[in-house]
Amino acid sequence: MKRIAIIDDESDARQALRTLLSSLCPDVEICGEAESVESGYVLIRQSQPHAILLDISLDDGTGFDLLDKFPRPNFQVIFITAHDEFALKAFRYHALDYLLKPINPVELAQTIDRVKLVMPDDFSSRIRDLLESNRNKHVGKITLSSQEGMIFLRLDQIMRLESDGNYTTFYLKNKESHLVTRPMRDFEELLVEDGFFRLHQSHIINLFYVKKILREDGGYAQMEDDFKIPIARRRKEEFLQLIKNRY
Repeated sequence: MKRIAIIDDESDARQALRTLLSSLCPDVEICGEAESVESGYVLIRQSQPHAILLDISLDDGTGFDLLDKFPRPNFQVIFITAHDEFALKAFRYHALDYLLKPINPVELAQTIDRVKLVMPDDFSSRIRDLLESNRNKHVGKITLSSQEGMIFLRLDQIMRLESDGNYTTFYLKNKESHLVTRPMRDFEELLVEDGFFRLHQSHIINLFYVKKILREDGGYAQMEDDFKIPIARRRKEEFLQLIKNRY
């Protein structure tokens, strides 16, 4: 059985989660509830859950404050939030599960299904990165899932992304590359606010690493690794304006 703890400051929300878990997830044991950072800390220490359903807003602080009390958490975390845009972005960057209020029953069941009885090796690293992002209010890393496992990349290491159907290759400053089985569009929304730009249908670039803008054949951006990327006609004006504003 998967032992799940519910930590939310709204009693109605806890009741709704209890009801949904009881009806949709027969392999789940609800091992307790809490409404605050302090009561959540006690609950986790006493009940040793496999995972917690954790609201961002609690009576005496936030879900991040609670996780700060566990430098090496031995439980998985499914975040619950209503509106925190920064948190949503951070969860996506660090490949962490989250649910939006009001809870969608199908999404809840699918998320609970991903809970493992044995803690994933990389989970603590992802939580640490998330907490660091929250302290700085800046998402400095992205977590990628590849055939090698989980890869943690600093955004300032990424020079460019290249799409090939449902695959995306990340090219790094140190000449490493990492192939992930996700289409590039999944990353575009995340990265555009952090200095990246979709220059072409198949290419997203880090504007910091643009070395030259070439006029040949309609225009190319030459990156610091000397790779040349064609500038899509409909993106040219916006790209040139961004470069002008940057420098």
